[in-house]
Amino acid sequence: MFSVSRVTFFLSVFLTMALVSPVSAQTCGKSYRVKSGDTLSHISLKAYRTSRKWSLIYYANRDVIGKDPSYILPGQKFSVPCSDKAEEQLAATAAAAAAEAPETAVPASNKIRLLTAGDYSPFTDRALPAGGMITDIVNTALKLQKEHANGPPFHVNWVNDWSAHLNPLLVNHAFDMGFPWFQPNCERYDELDDPAKFRCDKLSFSKPVFEILVLFFTKQGSDFTFTADNDVVGKRLCRPTGYFTFDLDENGRNWVKDEKVTLLRPQSVDECFQLLDRGEVDAVALNEFTGRAAVTKAQMDDRVQVIEKPVSLLSLHVIIAKTHPKAKTYLKHVNEALDRIRQSGEYAQIVENHLSVYWKTLGSS
Repeated sequence: MFSVSRVTFFLSVFLTMALVSPVSAQTCGKSYRVKSGDTLSHISLKAYRTSRKWSLIYYANRDVIGKDPSYILPGQKFSVPCSDKAEEQLAATAAAAAAEAPETAVPASNKIRLLTAGDYSPFTDRALPAGGMITDIVNTALKLQKEHANGPPFHVNWVNDWSAHLNPLLVNHAFDMGFPWFQPNCERYDELDDPAKFRCDKLSFSKPVFEILVLFFTKQGSDFTFTADNDVVGKRLCRPTGYFTFDLDENGRNWVKDEKVTLLRPQSVDECFQLLDRGEVDAVALNEFTGRAAVTKAQMDDRVQVIEKPVSLLSLHVIIAKTHPKAKTYLKHVNEALDRIRQSGEYAQIVENHLSVYWKTLGSS
């Protein structure tokens, strides 16, 4: 006969095993086949015990899912990243780079002088592992290109004034190339605002380095929905002054251009979320990384929800002035380097590692 204590022990073990999702054990670090009724939030809940990390799965399966993370199909097979060792892997990469012998001296005029700045988590910041995701991708890609295809030497420079990068530093060739910058839809030039037109007129863009979701952040329990563009007509949106708005008018939706929405433009992201909390706007439209970081900073995680259907999917690029004498040559090197790193599999690993660390900084388990 079992004692009461032993029965209690085995019962507790059984209940623990029953409560731990079997899908969690099967998906994290492995593959998951989509079932009818699944959403990325549901899969995230099974794999990570939180629905908030759904975009981690999206970015790992961007080629399968396409532009709309709210539209997944039964039978699709997804990889579901595990994030436990991301920091160790990034630290090891940084240590290996630091241990390498210094590069043979090369005249500055023969190097690609790359320009970036900080305070743009998780993409670029000197305090981030490897300088952030985009810095890591660019460094690794160009290094591979140099080793395997005789690519030119390069150096990343940090000037922490984003407003000076495009003009005068890049258009006047003080530096050769800059990253990471959004590319407007220049094919719809007449619909763009002046800052976006400037980019189309003055700059050439590499292949996408990373594509980023712009999402609606709304209050928990809000009746705000977004299944089609018409759902947003008449709503009050917020996006800080200085941020682009071309995506709010793209593909003929013309929310801002035709005044179909009321767009509030406070000075900061934090002010947008204060307006949302007070009920003075219906939604904040921001890229998900900036938005999620602001929500966590304001301790509003339990009061804000994120709509999975994207407002837009925008691409970040390496850029160069059209008037640069080596514009075509340098863009060719960068594009070949990006192709090489994708083919090698290193690109996917870099993205997974940096996004995992990013989520850890948000305090989401």
